[in-house]
Amino acid sequence: MANIQLKFNTLELDDTNNITISRIGVKDSKPVKTNDIPLIDGAIAEEANLSYKTITIEGDIAGTSHDNLRTNLDTLRAGLQGLHKFTTDDERYIMAQFKDFNYSYEHLSRFAKWSASFIAHFPFWLSETLYTDERVPTSGVSYIINNAGNAPARVKIEVTAPGGGIADNCQIENQTVDKIFQYRGTISDYETLEVDNRVVTDDFKVLDNGVSDFPNFEGDFIYLQPGNNTLIFTGTANAIVKLSWRAAWY
Repeated sequence: MANIQLKFNTLELDDTNNITISRIGVKDSKPVKTNDIPLIDGAIAEEANLSYKTITIEGDIAGTSHDNLRTNLDTLRAGLQGLHKFTTDDERYIMAQFKDFNYSYEHLSRFAKWSASFIAHFPFWLSETLYTDERVPTSGVSYIINNAGNAPARVKIEVTAPGGGIADNCQIENQTVDKIFQYRGTISDYETLEVDNRVVTDDFKVLDNGVSDFPNFEGDFIYLQPGNNTLIFTGTANAIVKLSWRAAWY
């Protein structure tokens, strides 16, 4: 069961910092484009993907004197800077950055109202738990990976070569979403290929033993649909395949 925990990065948005929250608003958006149909009513609209999410917070902040209230406002404004984790409970978070901040004194020495808005460019709430699955799959035999959320989840895939290495013989497919990649390079004995679909950072990564190697990567960066996904590794026997992901929610 989730416990309420309202934070931006390390800044606690509660009475720890003399703050009371009165409202939290969340807005999703889609860049839907329409084209009018000549001579008849209606239009054609292509199906759009979810764009950024906007989060708006309104609250009060208190002080014991004008200087103290000013100091508390300074702490609040400084703590809202940058791109950080925004959490509303202890189970999920979203990466967001401060966009707007407004405040007004209701009493110069005791009390002010404020509001702030944030932009989450990746518009899904993510599990605080990093799920992993590590196994030695049989080449060409499917297995199931579950995304417990209700939105697509990014995946980091690591393939560790057995003794003798892997030479142009490494393919991962998610049949559920019809996404597949092949690695055409060589993974030396007991070294690891890492294909990261922005789980760790906002950058796509293809690393062979820590060295970037996009030229030998073909295909898609894998993600998981909500629910069960059918994964297939095709390649050298005794390779270790590890998946890491965070369940995602709209």
